[in-house]
Amino acid sequence: MLLLEILRAALAYQHAAVYVANYAVALRKQGREAHAEGVVHYALSRMRPDADGFVSFARLRDILCDISTSGTLVPALLRLENAGVVSIERTQEAPSLPNRVQLRIPL
Repeated sequence: MLLLEILRAALAYQHAAVYVANYAVALRKQGREAHAEGVVHYALSRMRPDADGFVSFARLRDILCDISTSGTLVPALLRLENAGVVSIERTQEAPSLPNRVQLRIPL
């Protein structure tokens, strides 16, 4: 169905789909970690932040519900934080999990 929708989409969206597909293939060639970081970075780039410029971790987790939270999502966020791509806000109650994420370098 996704491919049918691409066929029916406007030309600009078809060009965007080709670009995103090439991006995804390039990420996969770099390995699982790079792919996970790319998916998280892309998702954050397309999500509307709150008034403070943050996206709640719960919203991000809901959007990326097919990605393991502790096995993939949190490690990818930590690598993106180390690279300066995102800032992570944590709470004292659960310091190992992000509370909110701020995108610093959009795609």
